[in-house]
Amino acid sequence: MTKDFFAGFGFAGHAAFAALALVCAAAFPAARAEALTQAEAAPVVFEALGRETPEKFLTAVEGDITRRDALRFAFEAMGWGFALAAVDQIGILPEWPEVEGVSYISATMTPQPPAAMTASLDEPLAPEDMEEFENWLSECRKSISWKSSFSWNGTTLFMMKRGVGDPSGSANGDMENGRNESLFAAALAVDMAAVPCQIATAEMIGSKRAALATIAVENYGVIGGINGGYFSGAKPIGVLRRQGRTDNAKFWPNRSAFGWNESGEFIFIDGKIVNNIGSVHEYDEYTEMMQAGPLLVKEGEAAPNTEDVDPAVLNRRHPRTFVGTDGSRVFWGVVDGRDNMHSVGMTIEELRTFCIKGLALTDALNLDGGGSSSIWWRGMTFSQPSNDSDVERPIPYAVLMFEPGAGVRQ
Repeated sequence: MTKDFFAGFGFAGHAAFAALALVCAAAFPAARAEALTQAEAAPVVFEALGRETPEKFLTAVEGDITRRDALRFAFEAMGWGFALAAVDQIGILPEWPEVEGVSYISATMTPQPPAAMTASLDEPLAPEDMEEFENWLSECRKSISWKSSFSWNGTTLFMMKRGVGDPSGSANGDMENGRNESLFAAALAVDMAAVPCQIATAEMIGSKRAALATIAVENYGVIGGINGGYFSGAKPIGVLRRQGRTDNAKFWPNRSAFGWNESGEFIFIDGKIVNNIGSVHEYDEYTEMMQAGPLLVKEGEAAPNTEDVDPAVLNRRHPRTFVGTDGSRVFWGVVDGRDNMHSVGMTIEELRTFCIKGLALTDALNLDGGGSSSIWWRGMTFSQPSNDSDVERPIPYAVLMFEPGAGVRQ
């Protein structure tokens, strides 16, 4: 009916039609779109993944759920809860107010969830959504990956997640037959010429050891930070030089090192070639230096040496920290580990492959890993501690990245 048709009835006509509409509504109520609960959706998710996920990994939602709720449940069931939380942290920053874990990862992952679900995330989850939803989960069970980056003030935070967690599996995954295993990594790519990077010790803030986040916030103008090389108790192992002063002069035989200066020049030193850094004066220009190992990548090729590192460190999966370069920027990265749902970690050989194929690094060095591995950016930690307490392990020193003009406390 047209507007003119209704207009011919006048006010009385409008009243009559309104009354008629109320009668019809009472007699024939509109059918409400059927919505599902989490309890109804869960069996579909678990069947598609081939196992159930314990409740401790899942966010409980009472009553009818939305498509967003369903996707969050699916991500958490696959072990992607930390990745969701990490992206939610990005949404706190003023540059990315639109970023939210479920919607952002859904739009940037492979394979992406059904378009019908992501187009209207806050609509109720309906029975007709379930077939495509289950098919997507079945594809995720075969292969699933996500990578994203966020740039600010000369630094870029990369986050990478892949695989489906196994709540009943080994914390280090299946070394023999692992497929599509859970893995999470984060890295800070830094323009060393524009972003001052310096080594900061826990002693400078009045402690022998402190968590990375504590060392970072106690210094002015810090953008990012990462744990450094090996240590015993509170004493660094191998050469440690900061701001041109040598904190530890003893060279660790056959172990490699990374050095840089305030001009942004940097160098990877192969410990198999250089016996003593202190005796080679061409390295004096590098005011920051730390020794670690083994060398992972050299001039674009996998570095073959093991540098006499314990085979258990080399060949078992652990959380890893590393530094590398793509020829222009320096990448400071962490791979989480020892968690069968979140991330199983890497062997040294797997880390080499990741540096070359995943990040296109031409040179890279392994740093201290295990419970010490931690990465921090703009007031937030983007790695999950592998300790049982889920608390960062205190470390004697860290590498910090500063806003231009700022620097480590003397």
